[in-house]
Amino acid sequence: MLPTRVLLALTTLCLCAAAAVFGVWLAQRGDEAPAAQGWQGSVRPPGARLPAFSLTTQDGEAMTAAALRGRPVIVTFIYSTCEDTCPGQVQSIRGALDDLGRDVPVIGVSVDPAGDTLRRAQAFLVEQSMKGRMDFLLGTREELEPVWDAFGIAPQRDGRDHSAYTVLVDAEGRQRTGFPASQLTPRALAADLARL
Repeated sequence: MLPTRVLLALTTLCLCAAAAVFGVWLAQRGDEAPAAQGWQGSVRPPGARLPAFSLTTQDGEAMTAAALRGRPVIVTFIYSTCEDTCPGQVQSIRGALDDLGRDVPVIGVSVDPAGDTLRRAQAFLVEQSMKGRMDFLLGTREELEPVWDAFGIAPQRDGRDHSAYTVLVDAEGRQRTGFPASQLTPRALAADLARL
């Protein structure tokens, strides 16, 4: 009869070996999980696209979805007086562009149409060191709602925070991957951008 200590050690060894075999099996299955596909962000629903829109940049210029076609775009949802989540998202985007070594179009879509003004949007971009690297898109609630709806975003409301999400759109206008603010890192975003 083997001593209890030896039996315990053998049992532990067998469990570790079984876990390792199971891990290898999972890695080779080819599931649709983002990690298996090589994406860092969550894969967006099939058919989700950048909707048609015509909004106004922080400089008062018109911008349309059609003008963004033909290249990847980073789309994030922010408001100009935000002091925590929005600056964090924008700093992660800035870090991703720095890591990537080149700029791609970045649009921040307002989630607070009543509070976001040209002046506030300009000040926000300056504070985040993103002037010239990002456009802050403004409009009325009616103009912004189709964009929010296409990305599944809840706007900022009294007592309720907006959906803090960043999405990568490919050159054909398809939403490819997305990151909630809590999971957005420069490294992960840069990795997904490099795949586009």
